[in-house]
Amino acid sequence: MKTTLMRWVVFALALLSPVVWAQVPGAEAPSPAAPAPHVRAFVGELELGHIIEVQVEHLAEWNLALGGPPAAKAGPSSVHPAWQLVPYLDGRALTGVTPLAVDLGQGRLQFHLAIHPQNRDTWTHLLSPLVFERAVQFSVGLEQVDPFPTDFTLASRRAMLTVINRSWLLTAVLIVTALSVAFCGLAMHTTVLMERYKTENGALSHRFSLAKVQLALWFFVIFSAFLLIWLVTGNIDSLNSSILSTLSISAGTALGDTFVKASGASTATSSANPRGGSTEIFLAPSWTARRFMRELLSDDEGCSIARFQMLAWTVALVIVFLADVFDDLQMPVFGPELLYLLGLSTGTYVAHRVPEMQRDRQRASAPVPTSNPATTQTV
Repeated sequence: MKTTLMRWVVFALALLSPVVWAQVPGAEAPSPAAPAPHVRAFVGELELGHIIEVQVEHLAEWNLALGGPPAAKAGPSSVHPAWQLVPYLDGRALTGVTPLAVDLGQGRLQFHLAIHPQNRDTWTHLLSPLVFERAVQFSVGLEQVDPFPTDFTLASRRAMLTVINRSWLLTAVLIVTALSVAFCGLAMHTTVLMERYKTENGALSHRFSLAKVQLALWFFVIFSAFLLIWLVTGNIDSLNSSILSTLSISAGTALGDTFVKASGASTATSSANPRGGSTEIFLAPSWTARRFMRELLSDDEGCSIARFQMLAWTVALVIVFLADVFDDLQMPVFGPELLYLLGLSTGTYVAHRVPEMQRDRQRASAPVPTSNPATTQTV
């Protein structure tokens, strides 16, 4: 009986509540929930550095429900929640990318897709691994809140994020290719990657220098990675202390190799034979891949473990470097232990060059055998 009576009382209060609210001075009846905003369209290209305009349905109602001024009263000095919206790509908020312009009456928002320190990790995730373009889910919303419902889902594939601009990539490829082809031409027809040495018969010749090849390899790898990161992210500060240390080790190896050879300058002072002609020859026209690898790995006594170790670690670090750039769109950071290992291998190579130069000086100081006219017999 009491339960039935309580139910009737609750039902009567529910019926009388609008009348009671209407009789209370200054009180308003609760308004129904505002319709949920919905992202319907956007104008522009989803590409880093571009400006897009987003069409959001029921944006004014949502803004008013959260305490913002209505569209008719929203002026330049008005502060309302719509100015705090950010784009969402694949469910990740682009922190710091707030609207450039808000039109509540038309339900339009403008965003400049840019990288900021607080959203750099998000952009790195969105842009890697490298492809020309990728389908993404696009929406807008407040930070740390679920984004608005959207028509641009992964299933619809209506929103395509441009990762690499084809025109700029073609320009960069042409620049790197032109420099590489020109350098390879110089390497095949000049001594840009070679060093002078004394042959067993006392003549001066040229062979490929492992130190110069390593320096050239790291230059082109770092140069190409810098251009790629700049094209995709617009970041011109991608170099770090680890990469500079790696390049410094390569440059120091080439410099140390040159210093060791300079200490045996006598190998280059006697370039003429007893007859007065130059004994220096240049073997670049016979360039082959077999000769290239043999001269990189061998000294005057045959294959060298120091040269093989230096070449192996260089190739391994170049592969790791390129893989990290492709996956993370940033220069990798080599730890101090890895840099110490690279310096140890190059230092071992330079140390092995000292006895090699000593043997060259010994060959240079050895007398050139000549025929004795007194022992010549005539018939």
